[in-house]
Amino acid sequence: MTNHLTSAGSVRARVDSISTSSGIVAEIKSKLPVADVVGETVALKRAGTVHKGLCPFHAEKTPSFIVTPDRETWHCFGCGEHGDIFTFVMRRDGLDFREALSRLAEKAGVELSEHSAREDRHRRRLREALEAAIAWYREVLLQAQQAERARTYLAERELTEATLEQFGIGYAPNTWEALTKRLRGKGFTDAELIGAGLASPSTRGGVYDRFRGRIIIPIRDASGRAIGLGGRILPDAEGPKYLNSPATPLFDKSRTLYGIDLAKGAIRREKLAVIVEGYTDVMAAHQAGFTNVVASLGTALTQGQVELANRYADAVALAYDVDLAGETATQRGLLEELGPVVSKVRVIRIPAGKDPDEFIRTDPDGWRRAVADAAELLPYFLQRAAAEVDMRQAQGRSGYTRRMLDLLRRLPDRVEQDSYVPQLAQLAGIDERVLRDELARGERPVPIRPVVEAAGDDGEEPRITPLERQALTLLLLNPALAGDLDPTERLPFRDEAAQALGEAWRSAVTTGPRPDLEQFVAGLDAATADLARSMLASARARGARPDTASDREELRVCLVRLRVQRAEEQLDDLQALIRAASDDGASDDMRQLEQRFQQLTREREQLVRTINRPAELAGERRT
Repeated sequence: MTNHLTSAGSVRARVDSISTSSGIVAEIKSKLPVADVVGETVALKRAGTVHKGLCPFHAEKTPSFIVTPDRETWHCFGCGEHGDIFTFVMRRDGLDFREALSRLAEKAGVELSEHSAREDRHRRRLREALEAAIAWYREVLLQAQQAERARTYLAERELTEATLEQFGIGYAPNTWEALTKRLRGKGFTDAELIGAGLASPSTRGGVYDRFRGRIIIPIRDASGRAIGLGGRILPDAEGPKYLNSPATPLFDKSRTLYGIDLAKGAIRREKLAVIVEGYTDVMAAHQAGFTNVVASLGTALTQGQVELANRYADAVALAYDVDLAGETATQRGLLEELGPVVSKVRVIRIPAGKDPDEFIRTDPDGWRRAVADAAELLPYFLQRAAAEVDMRQAQGRSGYTRRMLDLLRRLPDRVEQDSYVPQLAQLAGIDERVLRDELARGERPVPIRPVVEAAGDDGEEPRITPLERQALTLLLLNPALAGDLDPTERLPFRDEAAQALGEAWRSAVTTGPRPDLEQFVAGLDAATADLARSMLASARARGARPDTASDREELRVCLVRLRVQRAEEQLDDLQALIRAASDDGASDDMRQLEQRFQQLTREREQLVRTINRPAELAGERRT
């Protein structure tokens, strides 16, 4: 079985009778050595049994990036990034695990399951239809007489020809079958046109063009591949202002950011993604040199969009031309949607009556200052809401406090909840202890659902390490333990397939109602579902049953031991770099590496001490 992963809720897939998931991954790694894959991007120099070079993920002058062929891993001691060939391609190209697996399998000449190959062919065909449509819409805008109004409108928006070319802007003529007839002539079927979101089925049979009389804006994924379209109606025309592609196998609006393919480099450099609402806002920003700007496709910000931006940035800043502080229901909905990523969101204050497009064009320095001064989302809510009520009146102060406590309760992290209490106490003039009591009193208990084990045949265990297998089994059997994990901390798995499964389960547990395990497994792709089922089948064969209290401690020790292993691997890599620096006579590099070695040694020793700490504390209490 293959070992790739999609998020829960993806296309349901049957379990194919093929080799173990680790077999596919191991075969790809055997055909694509890590030094070769990394070496396509990084100039590597051999240093004993390892290779070193300049990290591609942060600016550095002294090599702190190391590739270890024996473990098929890479690590940067400057920025802390690490992983295997799948992690490297994911980080470099902004892909998820499924996409990286598909790309590397193709490169290695490894055939995935028949189901996956058929699905990949279908998706590739849909992309080809989209690219053909984009090219034709672009040709219409540039040459057709009926596109004159569209050309005039774009000129009035002060968008240059270079910008329109960069973003591939086109025009859909106001006819029912112009695109459909053209793409049929190129061999595309009606089903493919519907699947790509280019056409809609007609009640009279056949299909008709979805986009008519609109400026066409191609939407691409982080790798620059077409996934959908946006259509902007011309002024004074009837119909909704914007029309996007429907949900398709390629297009999920909630996990898409317009312009991410062009913005990801600047986002990585500036460590900040600025998110606006509109397509033209993005184009105007890039035209003015602010190339870390993307758009949320006119929707309320979603957790999936923040997670996509956070592949490249530490935080995101909203530049919506709506008043986020004005509507409590909007606040609650946004916090519930963002969940554990809410702390990574900031708000840019835009002058009243202006949208980002106008603000950037008329006052670029003001825009630059506004982005630099972006406020964290929750403090922004607290401050703006306080300004809207008369805090001198007991009724106003009480109502404000109740509304803000309700917002804080929607944060999934209790520590984060508590961190905002001092600011709320200061704004409301209420003692912090009173607020904390009220915050705790109003919390609704989370219903505990029974664990339902997934059915599956006994089979060969995936060849991940025993500790990784133990940790994943504990997490799958105990949703509460997955929910307790720090969402900002990467799980300490060396194997990216194990990492992907653990992250998907943690995300499913923490971003909505407590998931049913059987339904979660059914929602995975065929290969990862098989991986999960094999682990659960092994657990059943051993008679394992979830026991949250004892399993929590077992998981804690297991994760600490994994972190000790990762630290020991890094120490081995550092020793190789120190030897290489000694051979090169680089004394300054040696001092820095030795300091890092000493620091990492202390961290490892601290981890070792924590393994038995709860048992030691329990012994002290008994005496």
